[in-house]
Amino acid sequence: MEAVAARIPAPTTAPQSHVTVAGLRHALGDCLLAVSFLLATLPAGRELSFSLAGAANIVWLTGAAIMAVMSFARFAPRSATVNLRTIAASGAMLILPCFMRPIDRSTGALATAGLLFELCGVVLTQVARVYMGRSFGILPANRGIVSKGPFRWVRHPIYLGWLILSIGYAMSYTNPRNVILIVATLPFMVWRIDQEETHLSADTAYRGYMDHVGYRLLPGVI
Repeated sequence: MEAVAARIPAPTTAPQSHVTVAGLRHALGDCLLAVSFLLATLPAGRELSFSLAGAANIVWLTGAAIMAVMSFARFAPRSATVNLRTIAASGAMLILPCFMRPIDRSTGALATAGLLFELCGVVLTQVARVYMGRSFGILPANRGIVSKGPFRWVRHPIYLGWLILSIGYAMSYTNPRNVILIVATLPFMVWRIDQEETHLSADTAYRGYMDHVGYRLLPGVI
């Protein structure tokens, strides 16, 4: 009789996770992004009350907190532009509205309109973020092309939502400081959009998307 050799599977080693510089950079980016949205809660944290203005604070706080939590669900981009200009534009666009203060509380129709603006801003931002999935960030980067949902009408609906939310807060607390901060935010937002589209234009798929969706922020306007 021939001896039959038993086939013993070769021992396998458990997969090991490796810490990489790219991974650490991405984790640091997630943390910085989350912190930037948590900073956005500063205006709302100063006054929470059962009033239209108090509700406006709660809406602002909720929108910023959701974005902070979701910052840790991103995936790394295919490519990104990281330099002083992109950091300055992105940082100013996010941080300037955080210096708004809940003083000179609005009343009547202006307060109601301010709350409605904030609600619309939060809804638009979150709906657009859902369509983006894990493909979102702050600095200009290519995380894939999204063309569904609000992205069918404007190329940057999240920025539009953030702007509407910020304007709504300024309407709820109308004072020179808040108005100046909103006006100062606009050029940085436009600068940030220019940087992102310059980066993404290297992708033929995005150039085709730009041809199909002609407006950046507001359909029929810009």
